[in-house]
Amino acid sequence: MFSYAGKPGSVIPLLIAAILWSPGSVALEASGQVVDVAGKPVPHVRLRFASDQSVPYSTSVFSGPDGTFVASIPDRDLDQVELDVFRIGWQTTGVETTSRTNGVTLRVTLQSIENVADQVPSSAWLQGDPDSTAYHMTTLQCSNCHQLGSERVRNFSAKLAALPAEQRSEAWLERSVEDLSYDGKRGAWRENESTPAEEKIEAWESMVQYMRLVTLRLGEQNKLRWGLEEGSDFYNALLQPETSLFVPRDMEIVVPNLARNFPVEFDRFTGFNDVERLGAYGAGTGTIIEEYVLPTFGWTREIAIAPGSDRVWFLETDKDRLGALNPVDGSVEWFPVPGKGQQGPHTMNADAEGNLWVALEDSFYIGRFNTATREWRMYPPPAGKAFGVTHDFAYNSDRHVQPDTGGRIWITDLGMNELWGINVESGEISTYTMPIAIGESNFHSLLYGAAYDSERDRVWWAQLHGYVGSFDPVKNHVERIVPFDRGAGPRRLAIQDDGILWIPLYGSSELVKFDSIAGIELARFSIPDPGAGPYGVTLDKKRNAVWAATSNSDRIYRFNIATETWQHYPMPRKEAFIRMIEVDPVSGDVWTTYASLPVGKRDPAVFGTESANNIIVRLRPGD
Repeated sequence: MFSYAGKPGSVIPLLIAAILWSPGSVALEASGQVVDVAGKPVPHVRLRFASDQSVPYSTSVFSGPDGTFVASIPDRDLDQVELDVFRIGWQTTGVETTSRTNGVTLRVTLQSIENVADQVPSSAWLQGDPDSTAYHMTTLQCSNCHQLGSERVRNFSAKLAALPAEQRSEAWLERSVEDLSYDGKRGAWRENESTPAEEKIEAWESMVQYMRLVTLRLGEQNKLRWGLEEGSDFYNALLQPETSLFVPRDMEIVVPNLARNFPVEFDRFTGFNDVERLGAYGAGTGTIIEEYVLPTFGWTREIAIAPGSDRVWFLETDKDRLGALNPVDGSVEWFPVPGKGQQGPHTMNADAEGNLWVALEDSFYIGRFNTATREWRMYPPPAGKAFGVTHDFAYNSDRHVQPDTGGRIWITDLGMNELWGINVESGEISTYTMPIAIGESNFHSLLYGAAYDSERDRVWWAQLHGYVGSFDPVKNHVERIVPFDRGAGPRRLAIQDDGILWIPLYGSSELVKFDSIAGIELARFSIPDPGAGPYGVTLDKKRNAVWAATSNSDRIYRFNIATETWQHYPMPRKEAFIRMIEVDPVSGDVWTTYASLPVGKRDPAVFGTESANNIIVRLRPGD
């Protein structure tokens, strides 16, 4: 049996000759054409073939300019495969199948539709002026854990329809406690039908609770993060508005903007043209996207490709372990992170020798894992370290961790606004506090991404709320700072060998081309989707391109450096929150993972599988 999803959440069965599933068959080839009701070809249509027992779990292809497509699907023991057909602005009306000895020929018919409320990405729901500080601040502050326009947030906002704007503002804050966090005890969001504005509470009391339940805790067991203990000085400080992630001067802009410009009705969305709003498609006839399900329901935040290893390495932050995925058979080998108590493996990058460097945000340790010997070396934090958030490594143009001329690698401490230099041989760590913008604090500045310019021996760093800067590891001082507008949100960087630094602006959804030698911004390129939220960028030397991992757009963007043009590749699933991208330097395959919060299962009726948030993705662009 072969089936396709005619609408989100519905499956319509179609019978196919049993010869397709005969023993010994190597692969099923599904090819054909996508046309409209008048018989004209429809390009850029994604066709996702999925089965619970296949490796990979799903294979997606796209129709070309003439509407044709070809998909090779691994042999399956099951007699059912689900086909999901998707392009914004179109709806499937029928699928004709003709079986043949090596597969099946499909003719898929679509009709155009005006109401695309069930199809638009999360970014479409935030209204208002995309060029305003309020729009940028809202994207920056409200899309760090999950998509701003995710299903759970829309469900909450819909209940505010009868309230005036000022009461919606307070309701947004209270709902932070009631519905936008999970403490491991209450039911799911959709099960909580209470109206958040029935009992008003002081706005910043709600924000304190938001910090307690969401920012400081992680996982199904709701464990405290970052080495915090309840009642400690650092714990108490992070619960005070002025020293938290969500400071009053930001919330005075963000919360009213949500009340005014985030809808309360979600049944209709018309006038959305996918090419005009999202830009040119990069996905075409040769594009293949494969999904590998990890049914462990952990937070698979980061992946890495290590030289000399045929595995795809990934972290499960909430389960304190490193995993190795075999993309051929789908098997996974696990390697627990050594150490007492919570470790919190958070960020990971390889080096040129095939080691994996892992930042442990809960214990402040740094781990180095040898992918050949399968052995760990643990680097303890500086003596007396009571709080911090060991975060992003400084990597070179190959996205590899590389020691500087003094033998030190570099990592950001987000919690203390410090840059750490770790001597690879001795393990000695030196810490340096970075400058902060006027009105900022060390914690709220959020020292995030870093890059290492190996040609000039410089470490570049970025603060979400503040500066981008360079650090001289010989003289041990900050050499240059580059200010950005409030709400811009510089995040995870990429650097070229010639000193060109690529800076993604998370709040304003822009990509900055910066000459790090001259200290000059050369150009700024807006991502076509103004609410995309580029979490990080990755340099692709083979294609002379920069890949942007977006959190709000359900797609990966590609910036072609030579032509200064954008293309996008839609992901096969809703709420595809992407934090990083790794490019295999040999094959050119683009790897990522869905990394939304909260951790745990998803509703299969909405997301296609309960493991929708625990998936590793391979994109083969086809260029």
